[in-house]
Amino acid sequence: MELLCAALAKIRLERQRAGVQACGTDGSGPLPRAWRDARGRLWWKAQTLGLEGPANDLELFNWCRRPLGSWPVPLSLTEGDLEAVLLEGDSLSEFAEQAADLVQHADVEAELVQNQVFAALMLCARMNGGNDEVVQRVYCRLRRLLIDHAVLGDREVQVLARELPAADSDHDSFLAKFVRVAFVHHPVEAPGRVRLRRCGECRNPVDDGAVGCGTPGCTGVPERHEVACLGGYWTQHRATRQFFHDPGLLEGRLQDHLDELADERLCVEDWPSLDAWDMAVTFKAQEPGAEAECWAIDAKDCSSPALLARGFRCDPRVPTRRRIIVIPMHRLRTPGYRADLERELQGRVSGVEVLDEKTFLHQVTVRARQAGGTR
Repeated sequence: MELLCAALAKIRLERQRAGVQACGTDGSGPLPRAWRDARGRLWWKAQTLGLEGPANDLELFNWCRRPLGSWPVPLSLTEGDLEAVLLEGDSLSEFAEQAADLVQHADVEAELVQNQVFAALMLCARMNGGNDEVVQRVYCRLRRLLIDHAVLGDREVQVLARELPAADSDHDSFLAKFVRVAFVHHPVEAPGRVRLRRCGECRNPVDDGAVGCGTPGCTGVPERHEVACLGGYWTQHRATRQFFHDPGLLEGRLQDHLDELADERLCVEDWPSLDAWDMAVTFKAQEPGAEAECWAIDAKDCSSPALLARGFRCDPRVPTRRRIIVIPMHRLRTPGYRADLERELQGRVSGVEVLDEKTFLHQVTVRARQAGGTR
């Protein structure tokens, strides 16, 4: 599945680079090696089982538009993943996008911009930080920027540039490099306000006439939005939205809720040790000599529990009593999602709990009250 998904992502990118409309994937032109390898494996598996494999590339493309559980060749996937498709019409599904990201295929990952955005973010943080504390603060500032700002006016970028002025020998600021990688520039003819439509909840741009934004789990309604700009504005690159903004919405919600609880009993650190975890929640000791209790949190919004488990890593840099994966409420609509995730984590990591968003926030609130000696 990962080979097929990586191949589909590669096909789309090559068509875009060639100036061909991204949709209409029909197998015309040379196909990536990953596609050929995946088709060959399916064919051999079908032969082994006495079944009919894909007769040609067009037939396999048609398979990709069907639920994986309905393929003529049985696949070893979780119950929830068997309901997934790889292509929704002519577009990659959320499952396919995330599966392609797990493949260690430098070309696909580089083309999807994910690695470049993270590298540019890290460089900007390090070059604008005189010590580890400042680097961490700048890192958090830029990560939260990707969550809160799917659209940026150039005036907003100028304000941020005054906060983060570090530049290279050619006087090109590291912030400007980061923005150019993570966003796409849209010039305007004259200074003023550009009117756009965006989702009122997740703030992603939406097309005219759209009734929703299409972001997984988002129930926001499109609204009018004005961007003040001098020479243009920026919208997030598709890969930035896919790998940083959309999954980061859960991180942002958790951070906002925890910040409201933070007081003398509770300390919240966002992306500790430059993203070792998404959050570290520390309940301060109320008695002299007592040890503070820390929970390390990773917020994960992934369509497939199996893919989530395969990509999850425990980072030991944050000493912690509890290690928790928090999943958004909309993922619980998939039958057996949490059970599949817990099962897939077994043998890969130990001592990691899985909680949904509401349960996690409730447990934090209860524990904070206990730390404060209230009931």
